[in-house]
Formats: sequence, structure tokens, C-alpha cells
Amino acid sequence: MKFGIISVAIAAILLSLGFSSVQAAEDKDVINYRQNLMKSLGAHAGALGAIAQNKVPFGANLALHADAIGAAADAALLAFKQDLPGGTSAANIWTDWDDFEGRFMALSAAAKDVAAAARSGGMAEAGPKMGGLFICKACHDKFRTE
Repeated sequence: MKFGIISVAIAAILLSLGFSSVQAAEDKDVINYRQNLMKSLGAHAGALGAIAQNKVPFGANLALHADAIGAAADAALLAFKQDLPGGTSAANIWTDWDDFEGRFMALSAAAKDVAAAARSGGMAEAGPKMGGLFICKACHDKFRTE
């Protein structure tokens, strides 16, 4: 009888250790996911910048990149809802959530506005609206660590 109780106790301890290492792996995966979303935002912003500066002849992709920024901003906002510091995320993301959330919501709205303008009037219409997409530094200055 004692052997059975001890076996159950040992099994419970081993399972809990296994779950904590699974949780750590999941935390790392969440942080990697967030970082990939941020890289995606940067890549699409870079592509838009190259188009806007006439460095590349892909003006037809303007709306596509703006749509991608909007989608990545929406996805990133959801990914950061979990209070999980790590990577280069500053802890104040979760203590100043309203500001952080507002910035992503503004980015998403600006991206959707740029995409709609690009579809209806190309660079001539979208260009003046693109400033709202290049806000990375201001957000990073407040919510990112080095």
C-alpha cells in the first residue's frame, strides 16, 4: 500500500516537472512568435519605404504590404495580451496596456487606410497617409528593451 502511494507521489512530481518544462517551451515559442511578427512588420514597412522612394518598381504591391502590416499589427496585439515578459519586450507593455494596445490599433487602422487609398488612387492617394505606418521607433523607445 505504501509503495502505491509513494509511486503516485513520485509520478505526480515527475509530471509536474514535465509540465513546467513544457510551459517553458511554450513561453519561448510565444516570444519567438512575437519576434517573428515584429520582423514581419519591419519587413513590410521596409518594402513600403522602398516603393515610396521609387527604389523598386513594385507600386502595384503597395496595398498588399499595407494589408500585411495591418494583419501583423492585429496578430501582434493578440500575441502580447498574455502577460509574458521576455525577448526584448519591456515589462511596461502590461502595466501600460492601454497605451500599448492603442498604438497597435492605430497602426492597424492606418495600414488599412493606406491599403484602401492605394487601391483607389495608387501612390498619389496613399503616399500622404503612409506616415502613420512608420511609427516603430516611437513604440520601441517606450516598450522595447535593448
